[in-house]
Amino acid sequence: MKLYYTDWSPYARKVRIAAIERGIHSSIELVPATIGFAEGTLKTTKSELTTLNPSGRVPTLITDEENVIFDSTVIIHFLDGIGDANPIIPSDYEKRIKALRLNSLVDEVIDAMRHLSFEGRRPEEFRLPDYIDALNAKVHRGLLILEDESSEFESPSGDIDIGIISVGCLMQSIKIRHANSIFNRERKNLDSWADELFLRESMEKTKPPLT
Repeated sequence: MKLYYTDWSPYARKVRIAAIERGIHSSIELVPATIGFAEGTLKTTKSELTTLNPSGRVPTLITDEENVIFDSTVIIHFLDGIGDANPIIPSDYEKRIKALRLNSLVDEVIDAMRHLSFEGRRPEEFRLPDYIDALNAKVHRGLLILEDESSEFESPSGDIDIGIISVGCLMQSIKIRHANSIFNRERKNLDSWADELFLRESMEKTKPPLT
């Protein structure tokens, strides 16, 4: 199998963590992807990836049968069918809904942060202040929910699911790649839980770069 990824994408990182946690990462070839925008524009850079995935985004998985799978949650569903380790998307109905809900919440926060980044690329006179305010509010609401619910999260030292992985990816991205942003503020319960999660081998091996 081949996984197109970037080392700073939280979506691709979720897949990489899931593969490590299930012990199947050695069967996946990591292929650094060329993604992003053409110089000085918001036009997607053309690359091999755009011929495989119409969105041109990571993660994109090529199976041994040459099938193309995209979207991190769908890829993790696929990987859960390989091997005998506990699935990352829980089999139990209630646990599955809880994990997928948490994953969806984090994805919304990450997406809002992506769009804030897009706005930051536009000339200042063309930026939309109301839209930026709405995105900032969306991120803060999501992080507030995570802080409120973190006392109910599973132990970071036990089996982890897609929801827990997603929260970890988001929080470490904020602390490392967005260290000077308005989102990097103290959240006592969430920070304590996340710091323990960061110690896992799968988190350490996939840690995003400083820039």
